[in-house]
Amino acid sequence: MLLLAAGLLAGCAVDTPEVKTHQTEIAVKTGVQKIRQGAPRRAATYDDVAALQKEAHFTCVAYEVNTLTEYIPTTTVDWDADESRWEFNGGSAHYYWPLPATNGGEWPSLDFFGYMPKAGSLPSYISGIAYTAAHNVTFTCTGLPMTGAGQESLKEFVYGVALGQNYGNAAAGVPLQFQHPFARIKLQLASSHPDIDINSITLKDIYNNGNYARNSTPQWTTTGDATDFVLTLAGGAAVFDDNPVSPKQIGEYYIMIPQVWAGEIVVNADCLFWGDKKNYPDLTTTVPTTWEPGYSYTYTFNISPEDLRVDIEKYTEQW
Repeated sequence: MLLLAAGLLAGCAVDTPEVKTHQTEIAVKTGVQKIRQGAPRRAATYDDVAALQKEAHFTCVAYEVNTLTEYIPTTTVDWDADESRWEFNGGSAHYYWPLPATNGGEWPSLDFFGYMPKAGSLPSYISGIAYTAAHNVTFTCTGLPMTGAGQESLKEFVYGVALGQNYGNAAAGVPLQFQHPFARIKLQLASSHPDIDINSITLKDIYNNGNYARNSTPQWTTTGDATDFVLTLAGGAAVFDDNPVSPKQIGEYYIMIPQVWAGEIVVNADCLFWGDKKNYPDLTTTVPTTWEPGYSYTYTFNISPEDLRVDIEKYTEQW
């Protein structure tokens, strides 16, 4: 968890001993639910504290509880590496917890909403971010890249909500936990099978446009037409039967819009027989999968000259 030192504007001074009248820090603890498998190679996937710090910025707004009345206006929160803390606008903005309206009264509560990357640096496929008084987070995804090359440096969008926070219950930190609204997939070759070079892997008929609503069922509504996700492997991805090591990852990790996917997978590959390179006919299999928000799925390919088998593992621990 990260500690963001900031505060909220203090009201009139009071003489009740238990009520703080000095400028009181709000400690906003930010984090993400980790991927069980470990950190991905794509640095822009925010799956741990270090990834959040590397991004160094997110956008945050605080509302009077159950309203859309802003208490902290939409602002950027920046990571200060020298001080090891988060600060509003690099430390140039200061906010303080609101005080009770009467001596001994209840502390006024606030609802926090934050997202990363920050406003102005959002990935091109994200638009229309909104937050409602019913605590509903909505946004639109348009044109999520459907090639491996298009996702190599892809920034993922994550958000966090913390409701009913006040000095009395969150003086030690507001738990702003970022969530992954997308699904993540990983492709890998099994550790032992004939000498094979994979030229391409195609995941057929995937939706790459949709609308997200945090409090609706389902959370995602896909739009537009389905398209193919094509992973072309320059030089091939090879695994040899005389080197039965752990499964070999193919390419990077990729994010997808959660959806019910029919699961058709097509692989184009070459195989070496006594030094002679032969191209297979395309190998096809169908592995239906329901991709859910915030979960990671690993597809392990077992390939022979006659057959393609794909096994799926779903990481039940959310990102």
